[in-house]
Amino acid sequence: MITEITVQNLNAEHFVQGKVDEINAAVGEGTAINALSGGVDSSTVTMLGHRALGNRLETVFIDNGLMREGEPEEVVGFFKDLGVAVKVVDARQAFFSALK
Repeated sequence: MITEITVQNLNAEHFVQGKVDEINAAVGEGTAINALSGGVDSSTVTMLGHRALGNRLETVFIDNGLMREGEPEEVVGFFKDLGVAVKVVDARQAFFSALK
């Protein structure tokens, strides 16, 4: 359900809890997977999913070899520090081959 949120009506805690409840309702007792790029959108989804599902969320980071040096490790380390396990898929060779 899409709801318009105005600045006057914004309650961040209520908004976050609403999204956590939506994720729990959608996943039920199952598990979910999400892709993490390190950007704002995927980072937000990762944290909402982690808050809702805990270890029932599998977070995957695909290392395409095109990020700044050390950035993949930085992204993964940041989420590890927050208690989020991130599986890294090394897809560098596949991406480089496709770019040739």
